[in-house]
Amino acid sequence: MSHLFICNTSSDCISRINLSTFKEENKITLNNGYHKIGPHGICRYKDNLITANSYSNSISIIDTTKNIEIQNCFIGMHCNDVVTVEDYAYIVCGELNNIVVFDIVQNKVVEEIPCGNLPHNIQFNEKNNLFVVSNMGNDTLTLISAGKKGYIKNIKVGPYPIKALFTRDGEYIVVCESNLGSDQKGSISILSTKNLKVLYRISVGNSPVDMVIDDNVCYVSNFGDGTLSFVDINYYEETNRIRIGGMPRGIVKEENELYVGDNYNNILIKIDLESGNKKNIPIGGEPTGMLLI
Repeated sequence: MSHLFICNTSSDCISRINLSTFKEENKITLNNGYHKIGPHGICRYKDNLITANSYSNSISIIDTTKNIEIQNCFIGMHCNDVVTVEDYAYIVCGELNNIVVFDIVQNKVVEEIPCGNLPHNIQFNEKNNLFVVSNMGNDTLTLISAGKKGYIKNIKVGPYPIKALFTRDGEYIVVCESNLGSDQKGSISILSTKNLKVLYRISVGNSPVDMVIDDNVCYVSNFGDGTLSFVDINYYEETNRIRIGGMPRGIVKEENELYVGDNYNNILIKIDLESGNKKNIPIGGEPTGMLLI
């Protein structure tokens, strides 16, 4: 049985969705009643979850068996995203322009790694032992080699890169260039990890903000025009664009179905890729980060 966990940023909770029944089983509250939390990014740590909280500048550790928050730790200003490697959490701090390394076992910050301006997203690839960070403020990616003596390299890309993902083989980086604040369309860029050059750039919809890669297809949520773009990353072209309305944000794929969070209507949309049929259920406010387990 698969579950989808969704960060509802404006309502300070995590929705737990049973994908077999397509129903919300639980809302895991993070708000202690005194201040806003703003869960934004989410990842797995052993049998628990960790969220990066933008408003409270913290991370939350969540027990998924009891559906409760078991710990909250202050990290730094505007936590946007988080990944874990072994017993360390790597947290993007958007207003500090760095990655904070947090020792989960020792419960303390052990390192701060500088990156570009307004970092937003981080991903780790085990095959090449690299982190990639998207920096919206100065249109760059930061590549970081795992380990205390790892190198750092900044790469210039297109305007307002909001997310970057490695392909499964680790040979390429796919970048969502959002072009936020512009009337122009956004784009998906493909970089080689060998020469760190942009090889191709594919135009998509208005203000793309999230994406998921499955084999040779990249599915992109276009926040500004209520559409999804389907991009073939082998042939470097947008092969389809469908309208779902609202403001599509987080997007994940499970088997032959896409799940998309709509920030405007506060719903989760399920799309059958074979039939094109759509269903939706209400969830919390501003569904953003998503994680399949």
